[in-house]
Amino acid sequence: MQFIIYIAPLITLYLLLRRGVTDGVIRGYLPILLLLPDCYHAMTPGLPDPSFNQAAILPLFLAAIFTQRKDWRLSITDLLVIGFASCVAYSEFSNAGYAEAQNLMFAMLASVIAPYFCARWCLCSQEHDIDTARIFVISCVAVSAISIYQFRFGINLWHLMFGPFFPGQGDGWVTTFRHGFARIAGPYSHAILAGIMLAMAWRMARWLQWGGYWKDNIPPFHLPGTKTQWINGLLILGIVMTIARGPWLGGLVGGVLMWVSHAQDRKKRMQWVLALFLVGGLLGYTLLDQYLTIKPGAIMTQSQESAMYRKELMDKYEAIALEHAVLGWGRNTWPKVGGMESIDNYYLLLALMHGVIALIFLLSIMAWMTIRLSTRGLSEPVGRASLPFTFAGIIAMMFVSLGTVYLGEQPMPAFFFILGWAEAYLQRKPLKPPHSDPLNVSQKVAKSFRHVMH
Repeated sequence: MQFIIYIAPLITLYLLLRRGVTDGVIRGYLPILLLLPDCYHAMTPGLPDPSFNQAAILPLFLAAIFTQRKDWRLSITDLLVIGFASCVAYSEFSNAGYAEAQNLMFAMLASVIAPYFCARWCLCSQEHDIDTARIFVISCVAVSAISIYQFRFGINLWHLMFGPFFPGQGDGWVTTFRHGFARIAGPYSHAILAGIMLAMAWRMARWLQWGGYWKDNIPPFHLPGTKTQWINGLLILGIVMTIARGPWLGGLVGGVLMWVSHAQDRKKRMQWVLALFLVGGLLGYTLLDQYLTIKPGAIMTQSQESAMYRKELMDKYEAIALEHAVLGWGRNTWPKVGGMESIDNYYLLLALMHGVIALIFLLSIMAWMTIRLSTRGLSEPVGRASLPFTFAGIIAMMFVSLGTVYLGEQPMPAFFFILGWAEAYLQRKPLKPPHSDPLNVSQKVAKSFRHVMH
């Protein structure tokens, strides 16, 4: 029964043969990535064990290698992504041997290299940008709508539907509760991962709205309100239902960075934003320190316990990570501190598992792309619908969120897909905003959401 996963590559292969590799990536791979769980795998004897999206991208990646890279010039970002994936794969191989490492090596190919280069080579026009963002947003809107059931009843419909096909898999992913409410996870298995995915979609939805790219392109809803209001409203509802503070804070940081694109004098606003980040970081550190200072006899709140746990993680695991700083300890062989087997910080976890070099590669990718995207955004004509700042906001959101959760399941391939998409955009010549991109675009559509974070 688990071999239903191989229906996914058949779908993308069909689209590839009928409509080409780019349509296969946008209309085949993306919906599979966003709508089908990544926690289930086809246990194939003698071969790696792919998930739905990992299997789906393989024919597209092979086709892209032969048909889409004729004008490709190797960039620094390409090298950083290849370096990250290679470092993680080699770390596992050196620590655990090939038999244990083959699935992680395959994951680096199918969840890092392939998504990145498929987007890097295939998304080469504004039309591709719009189509990709629409598919991403509409898929996540569907996840939000369906997940209302989990928020109300505590049952994940994706696990309920697919679990019987994969006995013994995914059992560790259970619905978590906070403040008495079930936290939605959708096909992403955990609430924080769902928050990350929906926050990505939120930034794209705002870009589509501000650019005027939604009109007459969404099937009509026979419901009160506008199409854009329903899309934005369901995304916001989904983000709220995750009750995931990391993506909320990350989304706020990404929104502040996106705010630069709204100014006439964007360079001056960028200076203000950088100053705000600096002051906010110092103030946040001070407030967190006070928050974690528990007076004798006082009872910690649940939030304080969670924050204290993460602080103690850093204190106790930092020395362990530095013992094997170069290549780490391996994915399953790093020393565990009693009572702290869960590492709720991907940067620490990456250093433990695969070493400081892999961590440096990841941080370098984020920093390098954010700087280049912000620079490109500042150089383009003024307009809210800034795709470079949209990408930069997503990266900023990821940077913050990964301090609270690991980079796995769908967020990993989605993140590297977006990085490849952003690199493809940066390799193009700057384009003027469309005629529908003034600062007042879609004011009637957006007025009900002005109070929502930009």
